[in-house]
Parts: sequence; C-alpha cells; structure tokens
Amino acid sequence: MSMQTDHIIKDFFKNTSRFADLMNAILYGGQDVIKPDELQVMDSNEIFVGKYISKERRRDVIMMWKGKESQAILALEAQNQVDFTMVSRTLLYDALTYNMQDKKPKNHMLPYVMSIVLFHGEGKWTAKTSLLERVNVPEGIKQESNDWKMNVVDIKDLNYHLLKNEDNHSVVKAVGKIWRKEEEDFKGMEVSKAAARVIAILTERFDILDLVKGDKETMAMWSFWQDIENSGFQKGEERGMKKGKIDTLKKNVKTMLVYLFGNLTPELTKKIEDSDEERLDNVILHIFEIHNETDVYKILQ
Repeated sequence: MSMQTDHIIKDFFKNTSRFADLMNAILYGGQDVIKPDELQVMDSNEIFVGKYISKERRRDVIMMWKGKESQAILALEAQNQVDFTMVSRTLLYDALTYNMQDKKPKNHMLPYVMSIVLFHGEGKWTAKTSLLERVNVPEGIKQESNDWKMNVVDIKDLNYHLLKNEDNHSVVKAVGKIWRKEEEDFKGMEVSKAAARVIAILTERFDILDLVKGDKETMAMWSFWQDIENSGFQKGEERGMKKGKIDTLKKNVKTMLVYLFGNLTPELTKKIEDSDEERLDNVILHIFEIHNETDVYKILQ
C-alpha cells in the first residue's frame, strides 16, 4: 500500500462511529459496548518517538476508549500482505504504548492495550501470530518463557451482518465478495464514495479510485463494478503480468526442490501448480527449513 493511498484507510477508520462499530463487531460480537463518544483519537507521534520507530512504522489508527466501566487503548493496523515480522512489530507498538502511559504518576493503573491487525489481502494469513512460534527457545526453558500473541482478523471472514455502520457494512461485505469472486451479489447494492474508496484500497483495485468522481454521494456497486471489469486492455495486461509472475514462481520453486530432493512426485508437482502466489513465496522464504516433501506440503496447505 502506497503512502498516497494509505491515508484513505486511516481517515476512514479515524471516524469514531466507524471505529467503534468495527471494534464492537470484532470484540463483542456486534453488541453496542464501545460508544463513539467514549473514543478519543490518539496521536502516534506522542508514542513513537524517532529513536524507536520511523514514520512509516507508526500506528494506522489508535484510540483511547474511556467507557463507564472499562478503559483501554485500541489500535488498528491494516495489512494487505502476510508479514512474518508482524508479531515482533506489533509487540513493539504495544510495548511503546505501555511505556508512554507509564510516564504518568506513580500507582497509576495502565490502560489495557490491544492491537488488531486487519488483514485485507488475497488468500489466508499464514504467518505466525505467537512470539514463541517465531523464536528458537533453548530446550528446558520453554515452559518458563513468556509468550505474546497477536490478534489477526481477516476481513474476508468478518461477518458483515454484525456491522451497524452503513459504510463499514458495505466495505466488509464488498471486500469479502471481491476476493471470493462473488461480484454477482453486488446487484442492488449501493455504497457511498467514502466506502468505494476504501474498497478500492483494501482490494488493490486502484482503478476504482479513477471512477469515484462526480457529484453523486452514492453509487450502484453492480454497474460500478461492470465499468471496472470492462475498462479494457489495462486490466487484461495486469492479469497477464500477474500470471507471468506466478508461472515464474512455480518454475523457481520446482527447480529449488529438484535440487534438494532429486525428483518430485507427480502429486507434489500438481500441488505446486495449483498453489497461489502467497504460498509459493512462502516455500522460497522457508527453503532452508525444508528437508522433505512433507515439509513442503505443510507450507502449501
């Protein structure tokens, strides 16, 4: 996601009504627990000082929730690609947030910090979500080791019926259907311009941004999508480039595995041919951890 489009998602979820609605769907099964007027947008600059973290690594959206009976700091990180560094990064984000709160007077009880990684890419999140799964712990001390787990929510698996905010409902519903190739369900669906822009970014369909113009505040998703699909040679060229990249990845994976094993079984060859870009990348990333075909199947499953 580019810096030019990144602000669209941040600005969308900095709206306290949308943020509260999304968090209620994720954390409370859609119950109206977090109220918009109980939320206050926090400034990442106050938490992530230069010597610790760069501008590009700051929080996407972070808010203080001061409920009648609860208080917490809630953060949202939008992630369009599987990132194996996300566990340590999110741990650092939360630790720095705690550290900032700890500068308050003695005996001040720290508010709970929770980060939600909102995965909106194609496929499934395959990276580890537990710190101990990413760390080589010496034998004998694992039981005494502290673990830390990251909260990953796949937007495609989020039940959009739990969302009461109209824009949130439209975004989550549309993103899931686009990635699942269920565009027929767009018939009769109207979305706002704000929602259309976020749908474009979350599904990496930046051509949508060029069509979100004019004075109308809402647009029919079906005719809108048909305009995109019929936009001509450019999309076909993009699909061709993606297919060429995947074909190259398949060839490289097979070459590496032949070097390791000598020959590949027909079953494994077919599994490679049926795999998507994300899983093929994971094989290359973990090539030095592969010792037999079983290891490959675990990565490709």
